[in-house]
Amino acid sequence: MMFKIRIFNFFRLISTSSSYHNRIHCDIAVIGAGIIGTSIARQLKLQHNDLEIYLVDKEASAGSHQTSHNSGVMHCGVYYHPRSLKAKFCVEGIGLLQKYCDEKNIRYEKRGKIILARNDNENLIIDKLMEQGIENNVSGLKMLESACEIREKASGCRGERALWCPKTANVDFKEVTLNLLKDFCNLNGKFLTNTKITKMNQICDSKYQLNIFTEDNTEILTQYAVLCGGLQTGVLTRLVEESSHQQFISFKVDYEKIKSKYCNNLETNVYPVPDLENPFLGAHFSPQNNDDILLGPLALPALKIEGYSNEEININYIKQIIMSCGFRNLIRRNFSVCLREVSKAVCKETRIKELQKLLPNFSYQYIEKGPTAVQCQLLNEDGTFTNDFIINVFNDNSGRNVINLKFTPSPAATSCLAIANYVAKEFNKKFTENN
Repeated sequence: MMFKIRIFNFFRLISTSSSYHNRIHCDIAVIGAGIIGTSIARQLKLQHNDLEIYLVDKEASAGSHQTSHNSGVMHCGVYYHPRSLKAKFCVEGIGLLQKYCDEKNIRYEKRGKIILARNDNENLIIDKLMEQGIENNVSGLKMLESACEIREKASGCRGERALWCPKTANVDFKEVTLNLLKDFCNLNGKFLTNTKITKMNQICDSKYQLNIFTEDNTEILTQYAVLCGGLQTGVLTRLVEESSHQQFISFKVDYEKIKSKYCNNLETNVYPVPDLENPFLGAHFSPQNNDDILLGPLALPALKIEGYSNEEININYIKQIIMSCGFRNLIRRNFSVCLREVSKAVCKETRIKELQKLLPNFSYQYIEKGPTAVQCQLLNEDGTFTNDFIINVFNDNSGRNVINLKFTPSPAATSCLAIANYVAKEFNKKFTENN
């Protein structure tokens, strides 16, 4: 078999289950209550209110990790290859998300984004971004061809040309998630907190196909499971798939912050031209709804899966990363980039110079320490980053009753409602076949 889930006979099931003091029966278990899992649970409940649906998370509240640790930018879709899932879901998702925020009176700011090109090579890249954006049906894009046009959009910014993306907005994704959770619970969905999944088995039962076990001795019997693990995706994936040559790796992402009055009262997101082969978008300015502007970020490998500080260390995790071919090849392919990131980590002046390329005259002496995030990336064996979403739907690799959102990095938060629609559509096909 292609997947790791073991088939237990009836008597083995009884033996295994006897040590679990709390048993839950449901039709669908959605594992992971970040913005993706919560969106999916809500959408499934909207379409199947008669089904018993549980949303399960190991934390005490929804949206505790990547959902609430980010720059809060709704991306418009120019960065992603045409016909990719990222492009499809991002462009669809930003419209759905802004509509949802309007309906729920969730504050978001349509600040737009300016991507600055400073030389001939970067001019070629923003031309490519413009082409991608048009092919992806991103509306409102405009090329700013002069310094004067650039200053009109972002006072004090410097560049030869720039791509203006008016649909980009800023929002608190945690607030969005809590509203989605409220919708789900109001539909009589069940939210199970402080529940860490440790094992998953496929079983021979007339109704329940999956047997999920938890750290607190809860047993969940369910027909279907949707895995939305976020930072823990690698852990959940190993429960249902054979090992692969790809390596999940966490990056500790540190921001700094400054008040907008020290940045020419900057009101729009200012980004450099990205390296399209890597998932990080470079040092940028992101205005927040509280008058702060986030600067950065600086991204270095974390020392554990959820390593928000350098004091949080897991030796086994570090060994696993260092010994992987993907990580070694990543260093080999990007040695100069790695050195630059380390230099930025130890030298504040290096970080400031990077930001001054975009906004030369901001008052950097007023910079303060900002929030820290952790992001999950998926490395291929050759050291390249996986550059699109991976959603395994009821296939032999992840299990015939499992949907595994194996890799959903940025722009997943922007795309959450579009991803939820897609998963619900795929679930409906399977549910119709089985009923």
